[in-house]
Amino acid sequence: MSDVFHFKQPDPTKELRAAIFGDLSVYKGMPTINQLIDATHNDHFDVIIHIGDIAYDLHDDQGDRGDDYMNAIQGFAAYVPYMVFAGNHESDSKFNHIINRFTMPKNGVYDNNLFWSFDYGFVHFVGLNSEYYAEKLTAQANAQYKWLQADLASNKQKWTIVMLHRPWYCSTHSEKGCDDYTDMLPRKGNSEMPGLEKLFYEHNVDIVLYGHKHTYERIWPIYDFKYYTSANSRYIHNAKAPVYILTGAAGCHTHEGPQDTIEQNFSAMQLGQYGYTRLKVYNATTLSTSFVDTSDKVGDFLDHAYLVKD
Repeated sequence: MSDVFHFKQPDPTKELRAAIFGDLSVYKGMPTINQLIDATHNDHFDVIIHIGDIAYDLHDDQGDRGDDYMNAIQGFAAYVPYMVFAGNHESDSKFNHIINRFTMPKNGVYDNNLFWSFDYGFVHFVGLNSEYYAEKLTAQANAQYKWLQADLASNKQKWTIVMLHRPWYCSTHSEKGCDDYTDMLPRKGNSEMPGLEKLFYEHNVDIVLYGHKHTYERIWPIYDFKYYTSANSRYIHNAKAPVYILTGAAGCHTHEGPQDTIEQNFSAMQLGQYGYTRLKVYNATTLSTSFVDTSDKVGDFLDHAYLVKD
């Protein structure tokens, strides 16, 4: 017999509290996993979202690594919804492990869980598969784009939050910032696969979160490299473009910090600690994000920022 688990029926009329992160290993990530378990049992979360690169890797050791990871996260995944989608480390064997280990909302296009959306309270969440581009899966990338067009067009929620694995804007060792061709493909597209950034902008997406780079960085509102600053980097009012957050610091074997990068002009905040992003949606006009440091047991809240709109 298994242990006894419990969950609460979501109440969409209350504040939404989410943990969002990418790039979490069953080994380097145990401090983050333990903090997420403690916070879950202290009733801090309504949903936890993992934006790719799971366990490092689910398929390793003939799947034993994935089993170890699933056992490690049971302390939070058994009590609140644990949402996942693919990063580059899940593309092995046609995404076999992530498809068969998890059940996500159906997208109505494919009978798998590689991209999805759901509504919770004031928020429309969208999880996308950037690996269609990296793996040159042209038909799937086009099908996802067509689905996303319809999904965003029919969206009636006050806030729209989109997530994918590969980053488009960030500070790296390059003077140009994020400039890897494969990472940029989902943003710009090519002659065979349409880019996604224009779609985000046209449909007033509020926040885009991604991982892949193993650090934390929050970006000013930005579209096609035009960014919009204001007097207070932690209070964004009526953003003219999506705010991007790189949150790939949950616990990977190769961690990075500000000292490893060349800061870009569009960067509002960089942090070097291990940790994850907390999202809190108060109502139809105000939400906040924070970075939670898991490099020690205290779990300090850093980079507390507000996004407000009329």
